[in-house]
Amino acid sequence: MIDIHSHLKTDSEEGSVQKLLQDMDRFHINRRVISDMRYDDVQDGNQKIAELVKEYPERLIGCAVLNPALSTILEDTRHACSLKEIRMIEFDSYRHGYAPDDCPVLDDVFAMLQERGLPVKVFSGIGAKALPHQWESYTRKYPQIPFIYLHMGCFDYGYSCVDIVKRNKNAYVETSNQYEMQILKKAFRQLREEQIVFGTTYPQRFTKNAVEVFDLFDLKEDQLQMFTDGNAKRLLQM
Repeated sequence: MIDIHSHLKTDSEEGSVQKLLQDMDRFHINRRVISDMRYDDVQDGNQKIAELVKEYPERLIGCAVLNPALSTILEDTRHACSLKEIRMIEFDSYRHGYAPDDCPVLDDVFAMLQERGLPVKVFSGIGAKALPHQWESYTRKYPQIPFIYLHMGCFDYGYSCVDIVKRNKNAYVETSNQYEMQILKKAFRQLREEQIVFGTTYPQRFTKNAVEVFDLFDLKEDQLQMFTDGNAKRLLQM
């Protein structure tokens, strides 16, 4: 399995890469996309993620976090694009406190990410600054960029998040932190199989829950393989 969404706090003693790897072994996760979710000094966080990927190249995949609310956003984006270990970009407008649909600098950011060919993960759900609808205009404007809607819109915007992904060929949903049965059922029934990817949100959520959620549905073996491995490999060009 490939976990497309997990975190590691590189600027604190809370959590460690060894605990992360042990968690992977326990739940038979072969590789994990990791990011450093800090509010500022994102360059240092992204650099440390790149260094961890160099140390564990067979287990970890680097994801850079970008915060367009910072004045350094363009410099931060160029830095992230320069790191070959970075294979994905993450935005969290909920934690970083900006409205995606009122953030014109994102056009310059996405132009750079499109040139580098990096998939983009966006937090979706919870609050007025993380609506999946706010990211759809960029999804349509940059069709060459894969947009992964994290948490499938959570509980409050899950149904509409599935609708957004359904009508955009370059859009995907990620399964972590989504435990509403009817939302998951809608995604499994209405989306193309290649539009669903597996994530855990480790360590904020239990990996066990993320893995076992698939057991609640009558999924075929080839579907499960696509959700937990094949689609991630295609997105990451592995």
